[in-house]
Amino acid sequence: MTSIAAVRRLLHRWFGHADATVRPRAPIAAQHPAGDGRPGAAVADSRRLEQRLWRLLMQPAVASAGRVHLIDLGMMRECLGTNWPALRQRVFAAADALIDRSLTRNDISFRTSADDYVLVFASLDRHAAALVCARIAQELLQLFLGDDRSADIRVSTAVGVVDGHIQFEHSFAKVLMANARPQADRRTDDRTVFAPVAPAAGDGSPAMAAPLAFAGEGEGRTPVVLPQLKLSPDDSGRFGIKYRPVWDIGQLVISTYMGTPVRSFPDGSFVEGAAALNSVTDAMEILKLDADALVGSVEILNGLFRSKSRLLMSVPVCFDTLAARRTRQPFLEICQSIPDYLRRFLIFELLRFPPGVPTGRLSELLHEVRPYCRWSFMQMDFKQQSFSGLAGTGLSGITMAMPADRSAEPRLMEEMNAIVTVAERAGLMICVTGLSTTSMVVAARAAGVRLVAGNRIGPPQNRPRAMKRLDWPDLYREDDEG
Repeated sequence: MTSIAAVRRLLHRWFGHADATVRPRAPIAAQHPAGDGRPGAAVADSRRLEQRLWRLLMQPAVASAGRVHLIDLGMMRECLGTNWPALRQRVFAAADALIDRSLTRNDISFRTSADDYVLVFASLDRHAAALVCARIAQELLQLFLGDDRSADIRVSTAVGVVDGHIQFEHSFAKVLMANARPQADRRTDDRTVFAPVAPAAGDGSPAMAAPLAFAGEGEGRTPVVLPQLKLSPDDSGRFGIKYRPVWDIGQLVISTYMGTPVRSFPDGSFVEGAAALNSVTDAMEILKLDADALVGSVEILNGLFRSKSRLLMSVPVCFDTLAARRTRQPFLEICQSIPDYLRRFLIFELLRFPPGVPTGRLSELLHEVRPYCRWSFMQMDFKQQSFSGLAGTGLSGITMAMPADRSAEPRLMEEMNAIVTVAERAGLMICVTGLSTTSMVVAARAAGVRLVAGNRIGPPQNRPRAMKRLDWPDLYREDDEG
């Protein structure tokens, strides 16, 4: 029992009792109800998770398969130095989001009392699990430290329990990712994707294609094969880009078209903006969508220019594309090929930027794209917030989508007034989209909004139209006709 007690003490130090943030992802048959808020509930949850991890480590097949991993943020804390206390919660929020996106329902993840992360994979083999951890670490580094070559995160793999001590083998995220690239580059597909594939079973038999759940606990668990959906690619939606007309209230002209990513479904419906990209997690796929939008928009601009027509066009670009060098560099190479005479008609619309991006990091990314555009806007949630951190970064303005709730128009008008006031103090222009009624357009003008878009101004189109004048009488006339 001495060895068990030693491991339990180590696990207690990891969990830090109730101070640790525990986020288990239990197998379906072993899920526990969340804490009910009563005294001792957090400790009980921690002990249940401890017991499950202990049982995992006591199974030689699990430990030897390398399914338990530790993401050590120590070097990242050292690189951030005195900034770590201020950025700590932002780092945790970003890490939690990355882990949520990378793990399956049957995996387990939690933060330790030492501010590191433990991940337990239900089925991935050691190599694939280590790559998932390395990818999480790399994206975290890109977000908070940019391309600092001195920064790295250590990924440790539990390989067994010896004399009451958990044995780890250590690697660095950059080394793991570098070793993975030659293998990925040899794939016949034209995309470099590092997502792991399902491994073979522990006994050497091929993995089952269908998802698995387990009935029972411990050695008595029985695998249950679940059915899989078999749909055509069209059923899950096709990605493309549409263009929304933007009305410049001050100049009384529709001189801008906002390119927005859309995901169209077989019944003709679609979702647009960042919501259309919610299901896309692979950075290379995001890069391709951004590149398609940029190339298509610039070609349209060039055609308009040759016909002596002028128009401003907004092009979406995601944080996923700009954050990492391997995706940013190809995108910038396309930007460099844009003729100088067209760059003054181009606006970059920044999508999927996580809240709390450090000011220095945002300034760095904006500095990369600034030579190729007239303005840069960032899409943000429609809510009252501080924009002081955006001042001086090079950002031209912000874009906010008005919630589609006509019953809440009075409250939304008040919020819009407050948002515009704060944005003006930060020296930012503001564009409000999603306006579906004339009353909201009038309220936007009264609040001091310069640029507005939405179905009241015009629906999204497959191709921008020529610049046209739109006066207030025209807007009211179209409202009466509607």
